[in-house]
Amino acid sequence: MRVCDGIYLSTSARVLQDAIATPNMARARLIAGYAGWGPGQLDEEVAASAWLTSDIALDLVFETPADEMWEQAIRRLGTEPGSLQLGSGVH
Repeated sequence: MRVCDGIYLSTSARVLQDAIATPNMARARLIAGYAGWGPGQLDEEVAASAWLTSDIALDLVFETPADEMWEQAIRRLGTEPGSLQLGSGVH
């Protein structure tokens, strides 16, 4: 599935095998994980500002070390990761 120019998403083991076998592949990043939502849950969370969103940055996806991606993405939004509220209530 094409996400945008330069980024594609697949859950297919065959696609992964083909990508690994491709000589001189320009760049690829394997990201594995799981998230599940009930019907309408993700839309409700986005509407409630429970998620931070930004434009896609290919350099962040392909050139930033995996353990730095979250922090760098937050900084690109103009804030420091430590300033985010991680729980509910008054702080």
